[in-house]
Amino acid sequence: MATIKEIAEHAGVSTTTVSNVIHGKTNKVSPATIETINGLIKEMGYVQKMGLRVLSKESSQLIAVVVNYHKEFRDSLLADPFYGKVLGRIEECLQDLGYYLMFYSEKDVDKIFQMVASWDIDGVIAMSFSRKNCEKIYRLTGKPVVAIDAYGEAEEGGPVVNITLDDEAGGYMMTKYLLECGYEWIKVCAGRDSGVDHQRLEGCRRAMTECGSRKQKLQFVPLGMNAAKRQENYAWLLKRLEAGTALFFLSDLYAMEALSFFHDHGVRVPEELGVAGFDNILYSRFSVPRLTTVGQDVDKKAELAVDVLMRQIHGEAGNTAGEQRDILLPVTLVTRKSTRVWGTNGRRENGL
Repeated sequence: MATIKEIAEHAGVSTTTVSNVIHGKTNKVSPATIETINGLIKEMGYVQKMGLRVLSKESSQLIAVVVNYHKEFRDSLLADPFYGKVLGRIEECLQDLGYYLMFYSEKDVDKIFQMVASWDIDGVIAMSFSRKNCEKIYRLTGKPVVAIDAYGEAEEGGPVVNITLDDEAGGYMMTKYLLECGYEWIKVCAGRDSGVDHQRLEGCRRAMTECGSRKQKLQFVPLGMNAAKRQENYAWLLKRLEAGTALFFLSDLYAMEALSFFHDHGVRVPEELGVAGFDNILYSRFSVPRLTTVGQDVDKKAELAVDVLMRQIHGEAGNTAGEQRDILLPVTLVTRKSTRVWGTNGRRENGL
């Protein structure tokens, strides 16, 4: 890899002249010299060190992707296929644009505030934050911030665009489907009633009000935020299983964890119990039985976050980032083998 000094020697100019061309300060450099230096940069493979960009007050080309995780099982954050896929697609998009991703996850939001305020970054993508905390990151850094799946109320005319799902519609869609299948007990399961899970639960409740019969019931079951507590609650559910019960988990990861638990305890899915999830992660197609779920376009979510952030960084926000505070992406119903039509005469399986 060539240095500025080597390029200067080949071009017959000073290192200051080469540095000026690299940094776009070419007012006093002839067009012929600029062409020669740029040619040598390509030919000799010069790459500017990131540290020098920061020291020279240029754009750092660094984008911070921060996750405020609320779960106690630390090893599951990147093991969760949802987060892995979002981060992978964000990094791919940023690389195509010549930017670098700096990833940081932390339960303590104050540590995240300290991190983003300490680095010379060009922008932030914040995942699983409250809207209030996203706006605090913006105030701390003075740089564009785009949220993915933020929750809570935003400041009127606030600076942060949120890329998220129509979570309420997803909860409604799945609950309506389970009611139409004839399940009499629908137990909605999540770590706790907060964030996007709260929006999904609200959709479940609306579907029950609009579509449920008198004999059909809906119950929310908080599973807890660590693996041991969830296992306790799966055992609690096992003791209370009634005919015609469907468990609707507000994440596929929990749904597949529960499938494994109930299989180990001799419960047949979907013959004795219906199970559904939310997100349509890759593994949901490989579970046994394959998981009925609510699908979302994770790649689209990541691509939009990068696109909106780049528009803001380059002052091209336009209508998307300037007027629309929430961009809601659609969801789809994906029916597979883990649910079925529940009836007394000839139970019929649904899905793939």
